[in-house]
Amino acid sequence: MLIVLLVMLFVGAGTAIWVGHSMRQTAADGALPAQTRALEYMARTLAFRVEQQQKPLQSLAAVLSGHMHEPREWLEALLLQPTSLASQFDEVQLADARGQLLLNLDKNQSRPLSQLPEPTRDVLRRGLEEGKPVLRSSVQVSDAGLQLEFQNVFPIRTNQGRLLGVLGASYRAAAPSLLPLEDEQAGTSGDLLLFDKSGHLLALGHKGQWQLPQAGGDIPSFGDEDMAWLRTVQATTLSERRGSQLWSAVTLPWTQWVLVKVSNVKDWVPGMSARSVWLLVTAVVLTAVALLVVLALVFYPLTELFRKAERAQKRGVMDVADTNVYGARWWQRLSAHDWGEAEVLRNALQALGRSRESHDEREQQLQLQLQTLMDYAPVGLVVTQGKKVLRVGMQAARVLGYQPREMQDMPLRQLCASDEAYEELLVRIARGLDIYGQFDSEVCLRRKDSSNVWVRLNGQSMQRMSRTWEVSNKEGDERYLVWELEDVTTKRLVREQSSWKAMHDPLTKLPNRTAFAMRLKEWLQECTSLAQSADALSERESSAGHGVILYVDLDHFSQVNRQGGREVGDEVLGHIARLIESSVRPHGWVARVGGDEFAVLMPGISREQGMRHAQLLCMAIQDWEGSYQGQRYMLSASIGMLVLDAASHSVTTAFQGADMACYAAKRKGRNRVEVIAVAA
Repeated sequence: MLIVLLVMLFVGAGTAIWVGHSMRQTAADGALPAQTRALEYMARTLAFRVEQQQKPLQSLAAVLSGHMHEPREWLEALLLQPTSLASQFDEVQLADARGQLLLNLDKNQSRPLSQLPEPTRDVLRRGLEEGKPVLRSSVQVSDAGLQLEFQNVFPIRTNQGRLLGVLGASYRAAAPSLLPLEDEQAGTSGDLLLFDKSGHLLALGHKGQWQLPQAGGDIPSFGDEDMAWLRTVQATTLSERRGSQLWSAVTLPWTQWVLVKVSNVKDWVPGMSARSVWLLVTAVVLTAVALLVVLALVFYPLTELFRKAERAQKRGVMDVADTNVYGARWWQRLSAHDWGEAEVLRNALQALGRSRESHDEREQQLQLQLQTLMDYAPVGLVVTQGKKVLRVGMQAARVLGYQPREMQDMPLRQLCASDEAYEELLVRIARGLDIYGQFDSEVCLRRKDSSNVWVRLNGQSMQRMSRTWEVSNKEGDERYLVWELEDVTTKRLVREQSSWKAMHDPLTKLPNRTAFAMRLKEWLQECTSLAQSADALSERESSAGHGVILYVDLDHFSQVNRQGGREVGDEVLGHIARLIESSVRPHGWVARVGGDEFAVLMPGISREQGMRHAQLLCMAIQDWEGSYQGQRYMLSASIGMLVLDAASHSVTTAFQGADMACYAAKRKGRNRVEVIAVAA
């Protein structure tokens, strides 16, 4: 019993040490991603604040576009009104198209034009030269501490697009309010460094406050390798661990600044105080004593049995073992004299045996049901495990020229024409699953008769389909994949025809703008002819001349091309195209009408139905997520909806109306649906 106690104490202490070490190691491994996510959240918050300041300036420029011919005093009085949007900014400047400065307002007070700083004048000149919105960001020192200043310049244009001048406005905010020094979620702090695009240090967040580099005290040293590392941040988010320090960097949108955070790993790892250690030791000792008491109670019947056997042996009254009973029918004597734990154990083993038999029968029934569902499914289904075929449906087996039972446990290599094609297919599947969580592409496979067949494979892992399953990250684990297989050999032959190429987009395989215009024209003509041929239509029949057009424009898609390159951008467009097509099917007809713009014609759909489809499509694009080399891509879409009436719209007016509705959705904040009703 003493040996058992010592072993339990040793095991308990070792377990406690191992658990503590594992907890610290887990916290250390998760520290770098947590710090990077905190920086990304700060960048998104700053971008949101900047965009919120641009909206009132844009509205104010729209108001001034109709009054630029008014005298300077009149414009000044307009901007100084208490209800004017100019009161939301610290400074406001107004210049005409010739570059002549008209107004200089500072905190709702007029200032001499000569007192306008030269950097502010340069931004106004740049806004006039480029004719588009311009943003200048800077770091300033005030009595309240370090401040961030953002100067927005917005062009003032007529309805015809002629440039009348520019409107500038400045907004200042305390640096801690935009770039907090404390991670609220992790409860850790570190040094924050703010760099401009040339790598010059602008500000330092040190010891709970923002300050200029000259007063920063201990500043992390930056060598040539560090500056090269910093320049790469302008294209993506970077993070790495350097010894006991965690370095994370992220580009701040709109400002072209780079925010770097340096923290110590020890700040993220939970420590144990002396009191906690003593409490842990006490708990281990008490647990060992309790286990010792339990073991004493368990061993007591065995001890009594041994003593009785020993006394019986000394008195010579112990029965001699009967070899026949002991070797042949000993279980009968045991079952006839069960007692205590032996009886419970025997009953439990018998119950487990019956449960195993029942489980095997149930598994066979489920396997038969699964195979039946796969055989009679309207699409070809294949289940793979690792690099072999686990189960195949009848439709998929017919496409490949096999019987379903012939393909069970078949290596995937047997379905490829060569080793090179097999390796390329594995790489494409792994890349699609890692980036987008699924693989959807056309591949060439080899049939049983050695002929080639082009199929479209659409597959994803069972773990992704069932979120309740745990996804294993162990190296070498074989994932279960479910595939939809469709024969597209005929479709590929059709695509080779010049008539098909002229009417379809080569990247997404969707109809192009010309095909969409022809389809819309045919529908309008069909509705017009039906209306002219009928003398009287019921309310239900007359709705056939109505429908909706959805104009979908992806928000900030250019960032995907800048961060991942044109190849990643084309892949994302292909996935988004298939997502839109599957979301509106079977009510809509989809086409790609621009770089990142799509159009959907939904005939016979009411306004309410169209709005429901548009909102579901908007949420589906927002929920879509892809990742490549650690960089996540999350998109949203601005959708304009035009309620069509065949009697009052043409192809041109329909396109213009849907485009105007999409532009209105972008102006009102993006990731939304705007509707334009039927014109009178």
